[in-house]
Amino acid sequence: MNRKHVFGAFVACLMLLSGAWAMGWFGGDDAEVAALIAEMQNQDDMTDEQRQAFRERMRSLDDGQRQMLFGSMMQARQAEMQSRVYALSAMPPAQRRAELDKWINDMESRRKQWEAGRGGRGAGLGGGGGGPPGGEMTSAERAQRGKSRLDRSTPEMRATMTQMMKMVNERREERGMEPIGRWR
Repeated sequence: MNRKHVFGAFVACLMLLSGAWAMGWFGGDDAEVAALIAEMQNQDDMTDEQRQAFRERMRSLDDGQRQMLFGSMMQARQAEMQSRVYALSAMPPAQRRAELDKWINDMESRRKQWEAGRGGRGAGLGGGGGGPPGGEMTSAERAQRGKSRLDRSTPEMRATMTQMMKMVNERREERGMEPIGRWR
C-alpha cells in the first residue's frame, strides 16, 4: 500500500471515530442527562418551582439527550412496574385488595386534581389532555402520541402494564367503579 492509501484509511477511521464520539458512543452519559436522572430520584421532594425548573431543563435538551433521558426513565419505570406486579401477585388476597384500593384511590385523587386544574373540563380517565395549551388534543395528535408511546416501549413493558391494568380494573369492578382504558 502506498502512502496515499494509508492516509486515506487513517482519515476514514478518524472520521468514523469522531462520528461515534459525537453520537455519544464513547465517554459514558452526557453530564446534563446524568444530572437530570439523579434529580428524578428526588422528584417527590421537589417544590413546584424546582419541578418547573426541571421541566425547563428537560425541554432544553437536544434530541440525542432526550432519547438518553427517556430511555433511562423507561428502563427504570419498567423495572419498578415489574417488581410491583410480582409483589402484588405474591400478596395474600386481602393484602392485594388493600394495596390495589390504595392505588385506585391515589389514581382517582390525581384525576380529580387534574380535572380541577383544567376548570372541570376533564374528559375522565383515558381522555385527552397534554395537548396544546388552552386546547384539547385532536384525534390525530392522540393517535400519534399513542404510536410514539408504543414505539418507545418494549414487549415486556407492554405485558407488565397489561397485567397491572388487569388487576386494577378487576378491583375497580369489584368496587362498582368503571374500568379505566387500557394502557396504550
